[in-house]
Amino acid sequence: MALAPVYIFSSDDPFLKKEQCDIILAKAKQELPQAEFLLFTAADFGTAGKANLSRLEGELIDPGLFGGDRIIKIYLDKLNAIALQVLHLLAYRSRPGVVVVVELSRINKSLINQPPKPCKPELKAKGADGKAKEVFSYLANINAQVSVLYPPSGPEFTNWIVNQANLPKYQLQLERDALDYLTLSCDGNLVAVDQFFEIVKMSTKENKVTLDLAKEYLTQSSRYSPYEFIEAVLAPNSSRALNVLNALSTTESNKTSLYQSIAFAFDDVLKAIKDTRKNKEILGARVSYQTKAQYFRAYKIAIPSTIDYIIFAARNMPEQFLDYLVSELAKVSIALQQFDNSKALISLQNMAVSVQYSAIQNFVEL
Repeated sequence: MALAPVYIFSSDDPFLKKEQCDIILAKAKQELPQAEFLLFTAADFGTAGKANLSRLEGELIDPGLFGGDRIIKIYLDKLNAIALQVLHLLAYRSRPGVVVVVELSRINKSLINQPPKPCKPELKAKGADGKAKEVFSYLANINAQVSVLYPPSGPEFTNWIVNQANLPKYQLQLERDALDYLTLSCDGNLVAVDQFFEIVKMSTKENKVTLDLAKEYLTQSSRYSPYEFIEAVLAPNSSRALNVLNALSTTESNKTSLYQSIAFAFDDVLKAIKDTRKNKEILGARVSYQTKAQYFRAYKIAIPSTIDYIIFAARNMPEQFLDYLVSELAKVSIALQQFDNSKALISLQNMAVSVQYSAIQNFVEL
């Protein structure tokens, strides 16, 4: 089946987007073996006002006899004015021999399902939603494929684990007890499950995952999980936070995936801290674990120790420290979008140190 000219994968889960993007990119490389691969991030298009589209447009324009096949991957943030201009250009400059795959944060489905309309050179609709609907009608006209992906939860997450284990690259059999344990322990963390299967495949010739094997891995890795780093920051224990971060960085070969996992987990934790400050019941002296677990499930947090540290921070962390962590975490996200793992690590280190040594917050980045 012929590939569509544009694929847009929209989700708040980076693993789901990457998984689907990789499938399309692999197919595109088979269909267009001579194509040049190009990568764009949100930073390439500017941050406000009129998007800088000259480089992308140059690649989309047919170069004639000089070989114009292109496979283009684009990372975008929210569906803001810049993103809409990029998507409009993709619809306007669509041509044979070019396949574009776009990663985008989750968007409202009501904006996507629009009747196809021939693309015009300028957007005429009023307001952000109006422009979005206009752009998606132009994308529908070129048969662009737009998918909004939601992380599986509950029984769907259990089924996802089974399907992931059955992938050709893993081909693992899960014992029922092991499956139940992974469902509860990983609690919707797709990256953790996939990394577990990858390690099992590399470290053993067995194709069966037992409960003991799952426990052994998750117990060992939990000492060096992103939440161990987060808990140390909230404690606050800068020395331990730096040690855990160093251990994670040393043992994990895929730094981008590691720092993304930390960033997404920390984002959930910071949201939980802000909201918990307003919840007198959770801040109360005597709260059952069941009540706490039910409350923090909305933030995808199930580890009892992490929950306790969040409540501690909600009670005791000064507002300026919390604001600093939010701003520094934003820098981590920007660095990862730019594939700059070194900058991402520096911001994570700043977060580790700042809560115990506030002077770090006043350092000026050169």
